[in-house]
Amino acid sequence: MLSSVQQAIAKAGKDKKVRNFYPGLFADELQEVPAQPGITEVYSAEGQFLAVGYYDPKSRVALRVYRWDKGPLDTSFFARRFRRALEKRAVLGSFYRLVHAEADGLPGLVVDRFGEIVVLQVRNRAMEALRAVWFAALLESANPQGIYERSDVDSRRQEGLPDKTGVIFGEVPEVLEVEEDGLVFPIPLALAQKTGFYLDQRENRRLFESLVIPGERVLDVYSYVGSFALRAARKGALALAVDKDLEALGVLDRAAAKAKLRVDIRAGEALSVLNELVAQGQHFRHVLLDPPTLVKKPDELPRVKRHLVDLIRPALRMLEPEGWLWLSSCAYYLGVEELLEVARRAAADEGRRLRVHTITYQPPDHPWSLHVPESLYLKTLVLRDDPL
Repeated sequence: MLSSVQQAIAKAGKDKKVRNFYPGLFADELQEVPAQPGITEVYSAEGQFLAVGYYDPKSRVALRVYRWDKGPLDTSFFARRFRRALEKRAVLGSFYRLVHAEADGLPGLVVDRFGEIVVLQVRNRAMEALRAVWFAALLESANPQGIYERSDVDSRRQEGLPDKTGVIFGEVPEVLEVEEDGLVFPIPLALAQKTGFYLDQRENRRLFESLVIPGERVLDVYSYVGSFALRAARKGALALAVDKDLEALGVLDRAAAKAKLRVDIRAGEALSVLNELVAQGQHFRHVLLDPPTLVKKPDELPRVKRHLVDLIRPALRMLEPEGWLWLSSCAYYLGVEELLEVARRAAADEGRRLRVHTITYQPPDHPWSLHVPESLYLKTLVLRDDPL
C-alpha cells in the first residue's frame, strides 16, 4: 500500500450509488473527508462500510472506488483485476482492449494490447497516484515485451495532470503493426490517435465487409487509417477514404500497398469534402460517417446535432437507391435516440425514406457495465434507403 488507510463518510442517500457498484463519489456527495489525498475507506452516514477507493479533492470525482470489500489497494489486488480482465478476453486473439476503465473495475485506466506490445492511458489523479502498484501488477499479469503510454487526453488535463507519452517499459517499435482479419496497419505510435487503432469498431467492420458486394462504391468519411475502406477494397468495391489527418492517410496508403489493394484518398474536412463530392455528382452504395467525440458536455448537444444533420444531408444526396448509411457516435452524451433524431431530420430534409437495419454497440473487450452508464459510448446506426 502507498499509505495508511483513511476514512470518508458519504452523505445520507449517496451510499446507494456505491452499493450499486458505481465507482465514484463527487465532493458534494461526501459528508466527511480525509485531511489529505490517499487510499480511503468510505462508509455510509450510518457507519456501514461501503468500499475502498482513492480520495483526492483536486479530482473531478473526489473519491474513486476500486473495491467493494475491505482490503488493500496493493499489487496483489491489481494483479487480480488484470487476471480477471485477461480471462474475459481469452478468446479474442492478440489485439484487443485489455482494460476498459470503470467497466473493468479500474477507473481511469485504459490498456490496449497489440500482440506483445501494450499501449496504456492514465486518465485521472487516482490512477496516477497508484501507478507504482498497478504498473507492477500489469507487468506481472500481461508480461509484455514493451509498454507505450498515450496519456495525452482532455480528461487528464481536466484533472490538472501533465501529458505523458512515450515508451515506459521494454522495447517498443516506432511503427506498430496491427493485424485485423488479415489486414496489417503500420501505425507510428508517436503520431497515432488515442492508443493507436480503433479496436472498438472491429465487429462493425466485419459486419460491413459481409454486406459489401464487388463493384459497389464506398465512401469512408473520418476514415483514420482506412480500416473500413480497406475491407471494402478487399471485397472488390471501389473505396474512397476521407480524413484530415495526413499521417493517418499515409498509414492507409502503406497498408493498401502491403495488401495489394487500391483505396482512393481525399484529405480534408469532412463537411467540405462531402459538399464537393455532391457538386461533382458522385454516388455511393455505402456511406460511413464515424466522427470523433463531438460532444463532451450536455450543453453542447444542440450544436452537435445540427452539425450531424449537416453531415448526413450531403451523405444522403449521394446515397444510391437502397444504399447503406452507417452513422457512429463515440460520445456518451450522443446516444441512440439522438442519432435516430438527427438521421430522421436529415432524411426529412432530403426526402429519403430510411429503414433501421440494425443498431450496434461496442464489442465485448470494451465492456458496458449496467452500473456505469458512461461505460456505454459507441453506438452505430446501420440505415438503409427504403423506397416504397
